[in-house]
Amino acid sequence: MSGLPADVASFVAKLEQAYPELRVAGSLLARQAPALLAFEAIAHELLQATLHLPDATAAIGKLHWWSEELQRYAIGEARHPLTRHLGTGPTAPVTADALAPLLAMAARRHDAPPPADLAAQLAACEPVFLGVERLRVHLLGSSLAAISPQASLGALSYLLRQLARLPLDGNDDTSAVPMQLLARHQMDRSALSLPGSARDNLVREQVAAIGASLAALAPSLCASAGWLARLRWRCEQWRVRPLPPEGPFSVLWSRLDRAPWSTAWLAWRELRRGD
Repeated sequence: MSGLPADVASFVAKLEQAYPELRVAGSLLARQAPALLAFEAIAHELLQATLHLPDATAAIGKLHWWSEELQRYAIGEARHPLTRHLGTGPTAPVTADALAPLLAMAARRHDAPPPADLAAQLAACEPVFLGVERLRVHLLGSSLAAISPQASLGALSYLLRQLARLPLDGNDDTSAVPMQLLARHQMDRSALSLPGSARDNLVREQVAAIGASLAALAPSLCASAGWLARLRWRCEQWRVRPLPPEGPFSVLWSRLDRAPWSTAWLAWRELRRGD
């Protein structure tokens, strides 16, 4: 992204690949809220380590490094390009246990039992996003009232993307589909990588359930969330529109790889409204 140091831009590019709305909003952030952009890139690195690295030891090692880096940042000794780009020091001390929920998830993720339903899926991963949102408060001075709805938004966004990964070779994530949904569609996990009407129906039902949970966040997000979270929420609502009877994955992948045409206008409007 033009205007950013090269070592920062490389991390922002990964963030934009994961969240296409930032391909539009990122330029606004770079100009008007560079610390927020740096934090979003840090959060993405933390979540990738916690939720996506296949080796728990590597994930825990990376999170410990970040924990030490954030404490160094708090005393003015930041070394990473993103922490240096955060600007002035945190609004509250960053303690050694700031990443404890993420470390706990990284340690147990591969051994966790399959979730029973969507509520269990959210209960399993929301502590990670609560940890990230509390860190946002420490580093940026964000609203305490925004912690819970923004964490719920992050968890639902994660579950939507995990669902989209079902057909991928080598995907052995047992948390992407709850047991009740498998039973209702008379499927076992070994069949999730295979195309068929049962899997298509299952994924449409799960997307609808995620969409209903996103819609339920509207009052709290609109009342207390930051402008970027409100923008993400609107884009995620666009992505969870009803999927077609056949080929739902191709449509879902397409939506996850782009943002609605109105994103630029929404970003401008939300930024004017502010946090």
